Amino acid sequence: MLYGQPHIACHECDALLADVALPAGKKLVCPRCNCTLRKPVRDPVNRGLALSLTSLTLMVPAFFMPIMTFNMLGLDTVDTMVKGVLHLFQAGFWWMALLVLFCSILAPMLENLLVLLICLLSQARRYGGLLITLLKIQSRIRRWAMLEVYMLGILVAYVKMIDSGQVHMGIGMICFTGMLLATTLNTVMFDTHSIWENVGRYRGGLHENRPR
Repeated sequence: MLYGQPHIACHECDALLADVALPAGKKLVCPRCNCTLRKPVRDPVNRGLALSLTSLTLMVPAFFMPIMTFNMLGLDTVDTMVKGVLHLFQAGFWWMALLVLFCSILAPMLENLLVLLICLLSQARRYGGLLITLLKIQSRIRRWAMLEVYMLGILVAYVKMIDSGQVHMGIGMICFTGMLLATTLNTVMFDTHSIWENVGRYRGGLHENRPR
């Protein structure tokens, strides 16, 4: 039997437990290691769709509009996320520039795009190989999206420069904060278990209906 197994294995201590139906708002906890095995959320697909669209919409102004404007002796220096990556390249720190480019720009964009496609395929009930591939890629790419590290870098730069001149936060900072909030909520609240359940039912039905 490919689907509908009556047991579930704990991903921390490998305890084999009876699988039970779990309503939204409750969580399934391993009695051996007290690890949370499952915590369904209400309407994960529409919630993931809304948060991913919000993040993708805010990414363009967050990446290209001014995050901070530093004024010293009448001279203004405007910084954006893309400019920060270019400055690192020009300074010769190409490895650091690539790391910032991937973890702060490309990985968050790819993660939100993957969540958007997963939600759209789920709404269309397309539970084939494409959805499975996207779910696997999304589970791996989410580990590399590190917007909160970039936010800490902005705060550190603000604290260091505030005594040397005037520092003003730009519209890009507002968009970046909103994008960070939406992406973080999507990472925490997007529940793929229900989608995997639907994939299992779909593939289990195909297996049962296959001629022998």
